[in-house]
Amino acid sequence: MRRSLAVLLAFMAGAVAHAAGPYPTLTGISAAADDASVAGKNPAGMTRFDSRATRFELMGFFSDNTWEGRIGDTGPRFQSEDSGTTILPSGSMVKPLSESWWFGWTVLGAGFSDDYEDGWPGRYLIEEYDLLYLSAFPSIATKLTDKLSVAGSLALTYASYNQEKAVANLDPGAGDGTLVIDTDGVTLGYGLSALYELTERTRFGIIYRSEMDAELDGKAQFSDLSPRTEALLDAAGLLGARIDVTSRTPQAVTAGLYHEFHDTGALTLDLVWSDFSRFKLSEIYVNGNQLVESNPMYDDILAISASYSRPVANRLRLGFGAFYADDMVEDENRTLTLRLDSMWSAGVGVEWQWTEKRALSATLNYLELGDAPVASPVILGIGSVSGRFSERQTIYLLIGMSLGSKAK
Repeated sequence: MRRSLAVLLAFMAGAVAHAAGPYPTLTGISAAADDASVAGKNPAGMTRFDSRATRFELMGFFSDNTWEGRIGDTGPRFQSEDSGTTILPSGSMVKPLSESWWFGWTVLGAGFSDDYEDGWPGRYLIEEYDLLYLSAFPSIATKLTDKLSVAGSLALTYASYNQEKAVANLDPGAGDGTLVIDTDGVTLGYGLSALYELTERTRFGIIYRSEMDAELDGKAQFSDLSPRTEALLDAAGLLGARIDVTSRTPQAVTAGLYHEFHDTGALTLDLVWSDFSRFKLSEIYVNGNQLVESNPMYDDILAISASYSRPVANRLRLGFGAFYADDMVEDENRTLTLRLDSMWSAGVGVEWQWTEKRALSATLNYLELGDAPVASPVILGIGSVSGRFSERQTIYLLIGMSLGSKAK
């Protein structure tokens, strides 16, 4: 099963899933504000720049998963092993417009996906899906006082949702057919943020990201249907039917601090709340009627991250960080489509000041999710499918380059 975690991490951070500078595993989000990635984390921090700055990042997720399950209470057991790689690029820019106004933008691609092995028992429920996002975040910031800056942002997101499942053919001897749902659309959200600089060494930040409700549309595409099955679906008006998919990205709030010690070592702390109880992966409507009634019961997410970094050589900083998020769904409410659980992560990062206006950074992070036990509703002709992850580990690597001036 391959799974990209970037969107989930962004939900919990309330911001773009960056780890700029030597800040591993979603640390330094609210108040670090020391390179151009601030345009996608806390845009209010853009006021700390007196000239243009840009940053480019590449994040790679490398996962290994083993899922063990069975059919019914006494049915056969099965095991699925999978490894996958997901690469996500992003870019940010900060530009002063005048002595009082700053402009910035961030572009990020991210998504959820899952791909089950061929012939798995739940294939009539789902075989694979991809929920992909391409987002742009333009922002405007200004200073209200010498210490307090505020910013407003738009979130312009293109989303696509694709799902594939098996169709049981009615004719004797016929193998399975296939249903592919392919939809896309554009949605709009907003963000508000503030940065308060208590001293030159200590600052506090807070970020709010709004809920976004995506409305996607497309068509149902059937293939490999037997004659009786095709006639039945045609009579029901499902062949070539209009498909509408709704999904929801929840609102989130992130707050935290940054403090630099006299030896230039630096500490960050971030607290995150995400309204994940209102998260909706997908509701599928065929010609205006909901295909499958669903009411998943997710829990709000509370998370904490912290990091410490310090110089270890001329122009070189080393940082350590950790992150923890609590359970996102109770065991009895988990579904096969989105097998979430609590998660924790730890990592190390380095930043090298290559030249006065060029810096390179990299973070290496280990991420582990819970075993996420789940049992499906009864599937016709099969029964309930239940199981859990016996192994679920991800390594993610972020490489970044900053160009232009550093923050004041």
